[in-house]
Amino acid sequence: MSKIEIESAFVESWTKNTEEHPAWGMKTAEPHSRKNEDGKYETVGRTFRTIKVPRSTGIDLTTFRKGDRVQVWGREVTETREHEGKKYYDLIVWADRVEIVGERNSGGSNVATEEPWGNTTSDNFGAPRDVWNTPGNYNDETPF
Repeated sequence: MSKIEIESAFVESWTKNTEEHPAWGMKTAEPHSRKNEDGKYETVGRTFRTIKVPRSTGIDLTTFRKGDRVQVWGREVTETREHEGKKYYDLIVWADRVEIVGERNSGGSNVATEEPWGNTTSDNFGAPRDVWNTPGNYNDETPF
């Protein structure tokens, strides 16, 4: 486990079938670029990570959308899982803080605001909705 600060990563779809991610996790891709002969930057690779937050942080990751550019602070760990005899290694960041960088691609506000109860969504009566206990829409067969 190590402390990490990701200066620029882009929010990805949660699964290949579901773009929305749950309140406790989101997928990101951090691009790696270099200058070509023309002096322009081109992406030569990407690092994929899953950002997770404990309930105690009060961070609601549903405020971020695919294409948003984010900055993340936290602790990075590598988790190993096995499926059908093959090992997979996932980079997990347990985030202490997540912020939008620059202008939001999805047309929302540039600032992810937190309400005192820890989420930014509510029901029709103004009471906070518990996004942690809302069932997800998991149609993907990928094991996690």
